[in-house]
Amino acid sequence: MAIELAPNGLPQSSQWLFPEYEFAGMTPDEYAGVIIERILNRGSWAEIRWLLDTYGKREIAKWVRAHGYRRLDKRAFNYWRNMLGIKRYTIPPWERTK
Repeated sequence: MAIELAPNGLPQSSQWLFPEYEFAGMTPDEYAGVIIERILNRGSWAEIRWLLDTYGKREIAKWVRAHGYRRLDKRAFNYWRNMLGIKRYTIPPWERTK
């Protein structure tokens, strides 16, 4: 199943995930963090396949390790942590237990 890409290289169907951004001005390189966040949280399977093809499993796992705890909802974070085999991840200091 092919996904239709917008002129900026992002899936056209993902435009609704970025209401506060000028979608046409977004690029996969410049907005990688927010694109990964929004698609992992609420994207379709076709958009997730595009995400994996675009950034690769290693880069997405790196992002989830560094930012997923804070920027993904708990359900999505736990799902992607398990799917990507992530054992260690960053927890903000204010949420760490002593």
